[in-house]
Amino acid sequence: MNSKVKSKKMIVSIFIFFIVALFVAFFVFNSNTLASDEVFNDIDFKSEHVNVDGYKLDHETEELFVKLKLSEEDKTAILEAFKNSKFEISSSSDSYADGNYFINISLNKLYELELNPTQKKLIFVYEDDNDSDHIYYKFSNDSGLFELLETITKESLNQ
Repeated sequence: MNSKVKSKKMIVSIFIFFIVALFVAFFVFNSNTLASDEVFNDIDFKSEHVNVDGYKLDHETEELFVKLKLSEEDKTAILEAFKNSKFEISSSSDSYADGNYFINISLNKLYELELNPTQKKLIFVYEDDNDSDHIYYKFSNDSGLFELLETITKESLNQ
């Protein structure tokens, strides 16, 4: 009788472990969070030919578009922020206000991006940059990108 009880306890333990493993797997594989390499089509962050430039749409200055004056460190920091960012697909029913930042990233190809810091949204100007048909992405973790862009904008205005 003692061996029957041990056998039942083992079966119940294995069953509970199996249920917990399925539960964990379900949440891991059904996560809505996307990494940057899942959002950018064919991106190669290790490309030898790197360039980053951009503008901020600023209604408070004389110039409507403020060119971002980017140092090499700024360019590297922007690329790292994009590389480490996490995204979610934004619902098409969400309202979208025009972006304040227009960033061009040239790596293995050119990515033209529109960013809205208020809504923390990203849209690709050309849909073949990510096979999206203009899907909007919401940053779930921007890795400090918008703070960096705001700092660069202030420095660009003061120069």
